[in-house]
Amino acid sequence: MCRINALLGLVLAGFMGAAAASGPGYLGDLVGQDVSINNTVTGLGTPFNDIYSFDIGSHTSEAIATSVKVKLQFGSSSTPIYDISNFAITLLDTDGMQYAFDNSFDASGALELSAVLAPSAPGAPGFYQFVVTGTTAGSAGGVYAGALSAAPVPEPKDWMLMLAGIGLVGMMVERTKRRHF
Repeated sequence: MCRINALLGLVLAGFMGAAAASGPGYLGDLVGQDVSINNTVTGLGTPFNDIYSFDIGSHTSEAIATSVKVKLQFGSSSTPIYDISNFAITLLDTDGMQYAFDNSFDASGALELSAVLAPSAPGAPGFYQFVVTGTTAGSAGGVYAGALSAAPVPEPKDWMLMLAGIGLVGMMVERTKRRHF
């Protein structure tokens, strides 16, 4: 089992190196883009607070984020080589208002969050921060990887038009059924 974990860790580390990954800092306008993020923090017991800032243009958007910590252990050592304790992700605006927070892992071992974000003023971009925090628990440090994306949320009038269209199609199907019986 330990060898499988080590192999999975190496595969993930290789994937992180191959992807167009961004370290902490400004990511640009996120709408319509998927950004891979990752970082390696060295040293045992090192606290970190990595901030990825971004904007969403001038439209209401839904930001979706995931992050996975890597636990890499070799041999029978009781201390992993790479691990993170107190791992958490937070989505905030630049004024510190929290939109989403997660520190509990899902079945796949990932943290996930989603939030609807709005521009700071009509026609102006909204500026936000994705914050990854934790403390390294491995003898060499900690490694994490993740993804951050934003997609425009349809306006209510678009939803109403779509529902009206589905209703009309349903009426036509029902009308056709009645004619044939």
